[in-house]
Amino acid sequence: MTKPKAKALVPVVADLSTLETYFTTHVRGQMPVVQRLAREIQRRELQAVPQPGARGGFIFAGPTGVGKTQLALTLANGLFGAERLVRLDCSEFKTLAAYEGLFGNRDGDAGRLAQAFARVPAGVWLFDEIEKAHPDLVHLFLQGVGDGVLTNAAGESLSLKSIYVIVTTNLGAGAVAGREHLPFSSIERHVIRAVESWLRPELRARFSRPYVFQPLSRQAQLEITEGYVRRIVEMNATKGRLLTVDPGVISYLACRGYSRRLGARTLHQFVDEHVGDAIAGWVMRGGGGNARLAVVADHVEVVV
Repeated sequence: MTKPKAKALVPVVADLSTLETYFTTHVRGQMPVVQRLAREIQRRELQAVPQPGARGGFIFAGPTGVGKTQLALTLANGLFGAERLVRLDCSEFKTLAAYEGLFGNRDGDAGRLAQAFARVPAGVWLFDEIEKAHPDLVHLFLQGVGDGVLTNAAGESLSLKSIYVIVTTNLGAGAVAGREHLPFSSIERHVIRAVESWLRPELRARFSRPYVFQPLSRQAQLEITEGYVRRIVEMNATKGRLLTVDPGVISYLACRGYSRRLGARTLHQFVDEHVGDAIAGWVMRGGGGNARLAVVADHVEVVV
């Protein structure tokens, strides 16, 4: 298959030496992962080492809602520009009958992977929650990471030479859930053992050593909350609604919006509901100009 011409998109990171700072700005509480990934991307992008196969193959492992998908999105946007990420939910590929969904058939259906290649021939392909796919199907497309080529049912070849393939998994997360006090080395060991027991050794070797994400610390929860509230405040400022935020608001939202089971996944929804409702109510009452967000009687309110 002829490689399609990629749309010219502007990457966020023009200087690879700033990559770690860029990652840290968007993904909180995962410093060991961010530091290591920045170094690996720098090696690969500068072609400092041989690179057989795909542009890169990474396993992001750890609990739900701690930044695995966010880091994949950040990597795609930083290196390639907006819209250069393909995201596939592996729960859709639980049976071998799903083979056609990915690889197509001889009757003209090119399959999801060919569609992904047509849209993103250079960028990031993200396979979410890899353990939910059928093991045989996993082995078929993960082989392409090491070989650098996938072949669909019609015999067409898809080159992965310009693709970072990232798979996420929650394997091993149960062993470390609620154990934020454990040393990172202990968390990493538990998770890597679970990943290696599930993935065949010959396929495991096609990827870098798994990147293990740890449960979010209290400080990381506060930083994520503060960052999202700041975005809301900045958006409202463009509409002439100038809001300041009382210090207690961030702690209130982080404490109630963060879930130990789901991580930060519930946080944005919680903030949208409580901060968004407070701002919407203020605007409907004719509010505008200067005001502040505060916790009043165990609720977030806009106070003039």
